[in-house]
Amino acid sequence: MRAIGEALMIRNGKDIADGAVIETQVCIVGSGPAGITAAWELQKAGVKVTLIEGGPDSPGSALDPTWPAKSLLYDGVADGQFAEAEPDFLIRPYNRAGGPWERERMFGGTSAHWGGQSRPLDPIDFEKRPGFPGWPITREELDPYYAQAAELCVLHGDDFRPETWAEILGAEVPELTGFDTTIYQYLGPNYLKFAQRTFDGVTIADSAADVIVNATLLQIDHEQGRVCGLRVASMDGASPPKKATEFTIKADYVVLACGAVENARQLLLSDVGNDHDQVGRYFMCHPLSTGQVISVGGAYLTDAQTRLMGGKTLVGNRPVTWQDENGVRVSGRFSPSAEEQKRLGIGSCWFWSNYGQYYFEMAPNPDSRITLADTVDPVFGQRQTHITWLLSDRDEATYTQTTQLFKAAVEALGGDVYCQSWPSVKQGLTVNGHHIGTTRMSADPQEGVVDADLKVHGLDNLYIAGSSVFASTGISNPTFTIVTLSIRLAEHLRGKVGAP
Repeated sequence: MRAIGEALMIRNGKDIADGAVIETQVCIVGSGPAGITAAWELQKAGVKVTLIEGGPDSPGSALDPTWPAKSLLYDGVADGQFAEAEPDFLIRPYNRAGGPWERERMFGGTSAHWGGQSRPLDPIDFEKRPGFPGWPITREELDPYYAQAAELCVLHGDDFRPETWAEILGAEVPELTGFDTTIYQYLGPNYLKFAQRTFDGVTIADSAADVIVNATLLQIDHEQGRVCGLRVASMDGASPPKKATEFTIKADYVVLACGAVENARQLLLSDVGNDHDQVGRYFMCHPLSTGQVISVGGAYLTDAQTRLMGGKTLVGNRPVTWQDENGVRVSGRFSPSAEEQKRLGIGSCWFWSNYGQYYFEMAPNPDSRITLADTVDPVFGQRQTHITWLLSDRDEATYTQTTQLFKAAVEALGGDVYCQSWPSVKQGLTVNGHHIGTTRMSADPQEGVVDADLKVHGLDNLYIAGSSVFASTGISNPTFTIVTLSIRLAEHLRGKVGAP
């Protein structure tokens, strides 16, 4: 590794000669939390890693004339549920006041605007049940990697039990009939942005990994069940940008880590992994209502229970937000228990004390999907994205059943709950930044895109990282599980290349 304090060794694709060939053991495409985590773990084990990113090495703004390529390359067609609430989803800022973007195209990816909210998926999320296919792995198999992810993210350990946190905060665990009290940890501010943060004292750019920005994947060349090369291009930085150079990367193993939208698009562009028409299907998210749709009146929690849900401890007689020496904070949520989810045939959701928005687990829907648009981008001439977001009757049942369950539980404790109707809630739902599915994990190639090791079915050396491999969304924010799966993938690839 380079010494701390030396200049960052990030290469720009336009400085790589036209026609050049770069050889490496593992090439990772995409530098968000998935890609950077995998790259860090691999280079630490002595694996030769090349990490490429299509965007620049620092964020621009929607008005920055240097990098308008985000909107040019990400544009396309968004319909279905998007048509009413987010027709510009593919290129929109994450909030309409301007940046950060729903889909970041820069070094560090969406960790640039990640809030750090972390919790493992629940055991039920991995189980097969009506409307939910199950994963080919269990939560128990992921537990050791969740522990490693908690350490990598510098969380306050990997214990998320509410009883543990009630003891830490000097608070009490609420008992709400039909619901579990769940605890979320939030990363400290120094560990949010994966491109700038340090791992064991150095950033990923200071590590042994070869980081190349302004390097857009154009084509995955493959033959006889193997990826034999990646065609990569750079832009010249003009406004509007034009193609500058094109070069090839040859790797023993390739990992796509471009996010759920772009992972699917890249496979479709190269006609890879789609023998059973599964690529792009099951686009999911955690739909979030626009504004307050649930009103809670009356005191149904004690002061000590309220403090647990708010992540507060007592200093004297005053409740104060708790945080540890690394800036980690916590808060609580109410989610329907696994027993209630199975009994009612629904997904999960959040209720957050007196918080009025609704956030829930979307059921997998094969018609909610990504395909290729008929239009092409103006920089590289590649087909753009056509994304269709569709909800299902099971999503309506999740809303109706969980709100009724919450209302009954709160009223039993002396409170009161009012919920808007599903049609009024549905018309204002937004994606909320969590893009999930489209290359889901499955044991059967006819039911998904990657296997339990995240290898694309039918190819020996192509893997996918990120939440596109999730077979269901669960209710936890996806990034912590993305990091967990990337640690597990790096371990698998170390074995493949013979590294310790």
